[in-house]
Amino acid sequence: MPHDGGMSDDIERLLAEVSGTPSGSGAVEKNAASPAKRGSDKPGGRLAFAIVMALAFGVIAFVIGWLFTPFVLSGTSLGLGAAVGSFITALIAGPPRWFSS
Repeated sequence: MPHDGGMSDDIERLLAEVSGTPSGSGAVEKNAASPAKRGSDKPGGRLAFAIVMALAFGVIAFVIGWLFTPFVLSGTSLGLGAAVGSFITALIAGPPRWFSS
């Protein structure tokens, strides 16, 4: 069967309808690049969000470890683990919309 390109046009049209953009030849490609640069140049970007979350969860985990598990260095290790884990998670996930506005 010869390939006439009709299938890719249908797929592009459906993707444009789902994303809410007008169906054009470059509508899908333009929208694919926009999420990657969102929030990268703003002061309330990924790094600021990751630092705030690391501090918040690190302090909370330190207090919980210090109060409820009074073993040697448990508050410190719990706080450090929560801070590192939340920093990495927030750096990968990125900030929510309310953080940047």
